[in-house]
Amino acid sequence: MSFESLFSPWLLWFLLGLGLALLELVMPGLILIFFAIGCLVTTATLLLWEPDLTWQIVIFLISSLASLVLLRRWMTRVFRGVSTGSSKNDFDDTPFGARASVTQAIGSSERGRIRYRGTDWYATADQLIEAGAIVEIVDYADQSRQVFYVKPVTQTHEG
Repeated sequence: MSFESLFSPWLLWFLLGLGLALLELVMPGLILIFFAIGCLVTTATLLLWEPDLTWQIVIFLISSLASLVLLRRWMTRVFRGVSTGSSKNDFDDTPFGARASVTQAIGSSERGRIRYRGTDWYATADQLIEAGAIVEIVDYADQSRQVFYVKPVTQTHEG
């Protein structure tokens, strides 16, 4: 078995396409799969016809760009899913109304830290809240689900 038959052009394009498809699984963005499609189209072309390297590259580029333009919108919808409902409170496990303890003082203009369910989270408030105080989680802050807007809990004594 010669080196040329072991690494024929169609096999190289196929392995490159397979590698790009597998790499898409670990890389975000849904882009590499279209180059993998281009490699597989080039592989199929090489099995039917034997173009030179220049034509192989042209076929790869055209088929990759065509698949990107024609299939990306559809594939993005299929693989990323669709969110139903526009409410920001769409999780069953929303923390709103939950109590947490302040671990790092929260200023009116700077973030502090709270401990909620055993994990420290960033938090903001409209007023200064000292470490050790108990707060209520009111909402998410800064359009982020990683920072909470909190308010201090007023102590009521029930007799």
